[in-house]
Amino acid sequence: MASRTIATQMKIKVKTMNNKLTILLLTTILTTSCKQPENFDNQIIGTWSLEKVYEYGNDVTEKHNPKDERWIEFKSNGSFVSDGEPFGRNTGRWTADNDNLVLNIDSDVDDDDSEWKVTFDNDQSTWTGIGHPRKENTKLIHKRKK
Repeated sequence: MASRTIATQMKIKVKTMNNKLTILLLTTILTTSCKQPENFDNQIIGTWSLEKVYEYGNDVTEKHNPKDERWIEFKSNGSFVSDGEPFGRNTGRWTADNDNLVLNIDSDVDDDDSEWKVTFDNDQSTWTGIGHPRKENTKLIHKRKK
């Protein structure tokens, strides 16, 4: 009789432990899966080096970044500065549409304003042009500078 009571107590303890583990597992899953992504405008802040340029699916990086030195820095005050051959230094203002992941660049250089759909993958951002067939067929790949 005593062994039956011990076996029953053991089953109850195992069942209780399984219930606690299940609750812990569900809490962990819900906590991590409900985590909100960082706002787009916070993700873009920092300095990014231009890695690749594609036009109509063709790699034209050599033409647009021949010395592998182009970069752009987005500052938290809404300003930006960029530099590198062959286009040189540029400054201006930027805004972000957090809902649509759209970056608007208002350049101080005439006729150089642009709008981009941006996606992030860790320290890499991919920009696809918006608003004109040529721009819509242009894709820029940037990597966050450390």
